[in-house]
Amino acid sequence: MNTILLATDGSASARAATREAIELATATGWPLHVLTVWDLPTLAGYGYAPGAYVPVAELRDAEQQHAGEVVARAVEVAAEAGITASSSVREGIAADEICEAARDLQAALIVIGAHGWGAFKRLVFGSVSTGVLHHAACPVLVVRSEESEAERIAA
Repeated sequence: MNTILLATDGSASARAATREAIELATATGWPLHVLTVWDLPTLAGYGYAPGAYVPVAELRDAEQQHAGEVVARAVEVAAEAGITASSSVREGIAADEICEAARDLQAALIVIGAHGWGAFKRLVFGSVSTGVLHHAACPVLVVRSEESEAERIAA
C-alpha cells in the first residue's frame, strides 16, 4: 500500500509540511508515517570550543526526548484531523535516515519542510530537504514555511 512519509523536526516549515501531509493522506486514503531524526549536536567546530561542558549522555537524552516529543505532536495533529499515523524516531544523519526509512516503508511520497535558508546557511549547516531530494528513491514534496526571514531571525 502507498505510504506518505512525513519527515519533521518540529520547525515552522515542518508544521506546514505536517498540514500538507495530513491533507494528502485525507485525500488519498494512504497511510501516514511520521519520522523524526535526531543526532548529537556538533560541540566544536570552525575553530571554537563550547563554553560549558555538558555530558554527552545528557545531550543524547535531551535530543532523543525532544525527537520523541516532536513525533508525538505530529501524530497528535494527524489524529485531530482524523488520520491515524504510525511513527518512528531514528538517530543519525537526517537526510540519510529519511531516505532509508522511505525505502524500508516503500513510501510512495516523502513530505518534508524547508527552512528557506540562504546559500551561506545551507553551506554551513547543510540542507536536509536538498539531501533528500537528491537521494530519495520516491517523489519528494518540499513545503516551505509561510514564516518570513525576519520572523525566523527574531525567533
